[in-house]
Amino acid sequence: MVLYCYLARKSALRTHGLRALRGFSLLEIVLVLFVLGIVAAAVAPSLREVIERGRRDAEAKTLDELAGTIATTFDATDLTNDNVAAMPGTIGAADTATQFSTSTTATSATTAAADWFAKVARARGLTPQIGVSPTTAGQPALAQITYNPTGNPRLLFAGPSEAGRQRFLLVSLTARSDQLILPPYEVTAAWFDALWNSDWESRTAQPPAYWTGKLTPLQLSAWTQGSSGLTQVYRLCVRRIVLPKFTVIVNNNHATDSAFVSFNNTSPAFTAPPNSGANITPEILGGRLITINRGSSLPGVEALRFRLRENATITVQ
Repeated sequence: MVLYCYLARKSALRTHGLRALRGFSLLEIVLVLFVLGIVAAAVAPSLREVIERGRRDAEAKTLDELAGTIATTFDATDLTNDNVAAMPGTIGAADTATQFSTSTTATSATTAAADWFAKVARARGLTPQIGVSPTTAGQPALAQITYNPTGNPRLLFAGPSEAGRQRFLLVSLTARSDQLILPPYEVTAAWFDALWNSDWESRTAQPPAYWTGKLTPLQLSAWTQGSSGLTQVYRLCVRRIVLPKFTVIVNNNHATDSAFVSFNNTSPAFTAPPNSGANITPEILGGRLITINRGSSLPGVEALRFRLRENATITVQ
């Protein structure tokens, strides 16, 4: 009896040891993998959301910094090389207007002195190489301004001419081009205002109604895909920049002297004749240098020089 118990116990230990050496059964492994698959499926969307939100938030911060740099250029007197707000009709005859974005997808094949991103680079102390594409290989520092980490071009659009202000839109799509696409660029107020007036911050925002017909149904539906009412609209980062316009009223009460008003690198851009009372200049972009000379003929004598920050009134007597 004792011998039987000993042998039975030894057999049981041997069987347990073999199971330990054999490890998990195939069924057990399949069950574990099944459970892990369920957990991964539940976690993956949340993880992807966190990554996309982090990418978007980082790009939004970069756009804030770029918008700040752009605003600092509005005081620059070198309209060709430095001032981003060098718009047609606001520059001298020898100046070149800023080259803004004219496509929502095209990359920059080269760098011109008047490109908006070249002016931003100069404002940041960089020296862009004219004629060289702003790529990571060719001009890495300039490429960091021109492209976002996803590889999409950052875009700067100038708004339509309007009274009281000049608007700009700084735009960056943080999704890949095979995920989301912007409608083709149009030189119209409707196209610009569709971006300007839309909400790009809310997770439940809808794409502009103007985009209907500009994108295919499949392209448009990609912007509204999401669960629980969430959409993909937030993945387009947009920063609005407003440059106000002002006027100068020149009260010329002098019997013989004219007042010659120079701005936009044009001398004179406006003349108030002798004893003509109140004369109002056309609207002038904020930050421009205003010079007023007086005399019976050009060039006269400089009487005043100032930066235009608000509507101004000058009296010559």
